[in-house]
Amino acid sequence: MDIIGPLDLLAGVQIALKSPDKLYEVELVSPHGGLINTKPGNIVMNTTAVADLIDGHIDILLIAGGEAAFEIAKDPDICSLVENLALRSTYVASICTGVFLLAQAGLLKNRRATTHWAWSKKLSDDFPETLVDAEKIYVKDGNIFTSAGITSGMDLALALIQSDFGAETALTVAQFWVMVLKRSGGQSQFSSLLPVPQEISTPIDRVITWAQKNLTSDLSVDEMAKYIAMSPRNFSRRFTKEVGLTPAKYVETLRLYKAKSHLELSEKSLDEIARVTGFSNADSLRRSFLRTFKVSPKYYRQRNG
Repeated sequence: MDIIGPLDLLAGVQIALKSPDKLYEVELVSPHGGLINTKPGNIVMNTTAVADLIDGHIDILLIAGGEAAFEIAKDPDICSLVENLALRSTYVASICTGVFLLAQAGLLKNRRATTHWAWSKKLSDDFPETLVDAEKIYVKDGNIFTSAGITSGMDLALALIQSDFGAETALTVAQFWVMVLKRSGGQSQFSSLLPVPQEISTPIDRVITWAQKNLTSDLSVDEMAKYIAMSPRNFSRRFTKEVGLTPAKYVETLRLYKAKSHLELSEKSLDEIARVTGFSNADSLRRSFLRTFKVSPKYYRQRNG
């Protein structure tokens, strides 16, 4: 999907606009050419070798992601290749973990970028000079576009089409592909950021498991600390260190994700959902949902229910 999604949109501009001419000439390129296999789908694709590219200008250099991206980014020859191709390109873009090749090639210093929510912290840690915006579906900084995971590459392709041909053309393509031109909200709508213990090995694991099963209970710091016989101060410090969220933020997020599931899978009213997920009332749930997911519960249900 990293490869086919955006390339299909770019090549398909001709179809959407009913143009007699190819508006994009798309070519799939790999370091050595020949057949490549994707993971996990094991789809075989034929590629052109980089050395066979005709010298000259490239409109869009688009780097796909994948499981091997982190290792590939350590190859100095590949990074040098990306850097040299970028110099020939009007736009440079990445899908998902492809951003690590751009960063390693030195193309993201003091630039804003994004990647899949699961790898945003690694990107920020490995490349502190890159300004990582983990919430965005895609980010444009100058002539460099970066996108989050997998299907967001198609959102990025629409943004590239808009840059080349304008918003009306991009909207026509989006309609043809049954897409929205700009998705509302950010990656937090789609990620699963809450830690779920695979095995209960620490007191914090134990309190997390208890909290997940008791959303309507008093989940204050005092009560959670009491459950595992810890002082509130020590509990709060250890919880934040192990989980990466304060206890209060974790509980709020836990309740929000449960509410999100109800919006997707049930016809419960917002009042009912607030009651079974531990929010004080529907207004409290609505404010928290909007603050976290950047869309209202009503809008989210319309799109995902």
